[in-house]
Amino acid sequence: MAINADVLQSALQELMPSYSELFVKWHPVLERVLLKGNIEKNVLTGPYREFAVVTDGPGDVTQIVTGSEIVNGGRNQNAARGNTYAPRMIYAFDVPGKDLAEANGEMDLARIIQHYPELALSDFHERIAKQIIQGNGSNVGGFMTMNGDLTYNPQGTARQGVFEFAAPAAQSDVVFGITKNSGDGWYNQYEDITSFATNGRSQMRKCYYACSRQQKTLGPVDLILGDEGSYLNYLDDLDSQVRIVTDKTSAGDRAPNNIRQGVKFLDADFYLEDSIDALTDSAVWTTAAARDGVMFFLNTSTWHAYTLGSDANKETKGDFSVRGPFRIPEQDLFRYEIVLNMGMHTNQLRANGVVTGGGTA
Repeated sequence: MAINADVLQSALQELMPSYSELFVKWHPVLERVLLKGNIEKNVLTGPYREFAVVTDGPGDVTQIVTGSEIVNGGRNQNAARGNTYAPRMIYAFDVPGKDLAEANGEMDLARIIQHYPELALSDFHERIAKQIIQGNGSNVGGFMTMNGDLTYNPQGTARQGVFEFAAPAAQSDVVFGITKNSGDGWYNQYEDITSFATNGRSQMRKCYYACSRQQKTLGPVDLILGDEGSYLNYLDDLDSQVRIVTDKTSAGDRAPNNIRQGVKFLDADFYLEDSIDALTDSAVWTTAAARDGVMFFLNTSTWHAYTLGSDANKETKGDFSVRGPFRIPEQDLFRYEIVLNMGMHTNQLRANGVVTGGGTA
């Protein structure tokens, strides 16, 4: 019995929530944002999201000595407004009608699902992960990147990547619509390692504590993502002190256990990030120090993700939602689409940082 295209669609719809969670589990940034409840759905009434950043107190202090002093009052305008856009991306793939006609029963349905939707979704996830970390995901250049050496383009205008590889006082990029150092606190922390054996862990500690002490309500850095050289140098430096951190899935998930393994650095979980895979590429990492190793220090409670869309059958909910099938005119093909309409931003840039040079011995 041939499999109807709508049957494939129905099976795919049932699997999509788990597949989306596979990506969240697999990529630590989104996993931590999700676990902290910072993903919001259909929250915007327009094409972008605004958030306020307060860079100084609203008033002033007057010391009273004689009792006749004039108390200084007034109102200081110290709020800056940042903005972020959610790019809309569609991953399309086609299933030949011939394959559906030749399929027979549940086993063939499982084969088709594995051959088409699973591979399509996996490919889409890989591209987004590479874009977030390194900024050169294939055809997904509208999604935000943490690599401050590159730009991304969510709505027709290039925007700078988040982390600048420079001391806080020397930073001047415009990130999420706010110029760094235009007010107190809008910059990322930064340290550089000259040799891991010499000052690797001490520079990491400097960045960790600089991020973690920014605001008492935020808590410490809880996630570090590093290139392979930095990660392995850290393991070698720990020697017999290595303590493994394992992310496990629940019994109901389709993913295997031990998807990711990492190690502790103070109170943060340190993971090797496969998406940082081109440190020698001067077109991707234009800052020389970054080509010697990159470690992102993230306080994930300060990061927020949001999606656009509410109607699953029309614009979709934007969270790797699937729609289709649509028959392609004059061809025996049925098209399916995976739709992503999501943005990410931080509203406490100073609570996050980057360390370069960790790949040096």
